[in-house]
Amino acid sequence: MDISQQQREEGVKFICDEIEHVIKEFGDRDPGSEGENKALDYMRSQLDEFSDETHRESYKVAPHAFFGWTYITATCALIAVITLFFAPVVSVVLLVLGLLPMIGEFVFYKEAIDFLFKKRTSGNVMGTIKPTGEVKRRVVLNGHSDAVYEWHWHYVGGYKLFLTSIIIPVIAVIYIAVTAIVAMAMNGVVGTPSGAPLYMAIASVIFVPALLCFYMFADHKTVVPGANDNLTACYMAIAMLKLMHDNDIRFEHTEVVALVTGSEEAGLRGAKAFCKLNPEYGLEPNIETIFVTYETLRELEHLVIYNRDLNGTVKVDMPTCELVKRAAAKNGMDLKYGSVFAGATDSAAFAQAGRKSTCIAAMAPEVKDYYHTRRDNYDNLSPECLSKVLDITIDFITEFDEKGLNG
Repeated sequence: MDISQQQREEGVKFICDEIEHVIKEFGDRDPGSEGENKALDYMRSQLDEFSDETHRESYKVAPHAFFGWTYITATCALIAVITLFFAPVVSVVLLVLGLLPMIGEFVFYKEAIDFLFKKRTSGNVMGTIKPTGEVKRRVVLNGHSDAVYEWHWHYVGGYKLFLTSIIIPVIAVIYIAVTAIVAMAMNGVVGTPSGAPLYMAIASVIFVPALLCFYMFADHKTVVPGANDNLTACYMAIAMLKLMHDNDIRFEHTEVVALVTGSEEAGLRGAKAFCKLNPEYGLEPNIETIFVTYETLRELEHLVIYNRDLNGTVKVDMPTCELVKRAAAKNGMDLKYGSVFAGATDSAAFAQAGRKSTCIAAMAPEVKDYYHTRRDNYDNLSPECLSKVLDITIDFITEFDEKGLNG
């Protein structure tokens, strides 16, 4: 694609300016909120200018369910401390009941407890630049519009306190479980603990403050601005279509799409809904389609291609990863492959639904102080990182149009 350096710089300025505008104009954008839906409407209005056609779809989402397991797990663990003194077997049952929502929601991103929470309406927006001829290839550029509820302890004390707020409750659950098992082994399944198990039960009380603090893991009253996570991704996709439109660029057989999904922070609900609402899209046998998700484009030194996602459990499409890697090499960067070991991106939802996908992310493994806190604002962007990712995007689209995935 023939896009001048000046136009690329203007594209980066467009991204930064629009991120500031969205944050100032629409306020909180938690999943399914009024702010998120107004932002989606605004992004569609922009895509109307730059695309041949646009599409907006809606679906229901339970915004508080994804972090709701923290309340259930903490409550079960706290009660389990009490039942250690007279019914250790009940403590084991409580711990299992407390862990199931965590495994369902956070480990596998399933709607394990969504039915317990109030629903809202969220949405996805898509804009498409069609080719001049028959569609033989399609590249979908993806980012999510919503912002997360603030991680309270990360904001208050940084990464070390954030890790501590997780590690101590994990240790607590293990300790309570071991104490209950020892008590049942020494005093019987229905026996009252005595001797060493009783002293172990008394010692478990020291974990009560940490378990109480776990209730504050996510502050549902505070929604972060979400400038880097993930308006950088939304506007990377939209800016790409704007550059094509402004330069009258249209491929002969490759369709270029910007897909803005909602409610990613509620457990990839927008991307999952997109695949359900569009069951054939991206799976047509005669259209080679790739999905490239962007996530938190902030730290150039940590720019990486995720070839595994969703807590490392989902393997994405390696040819798509390799395409991005070649484009990065053309821009002087030897990008490494990485994995989302704790968390997930929309790329995982696309991959689980059979689509070819990958994710480009630029965030430190030891997350910085802005991540999922109110510091993730429009005054904390990296134009340098955005510029490099835009260059890589232009090159991988160009190669995909010319050669496809397999050259």
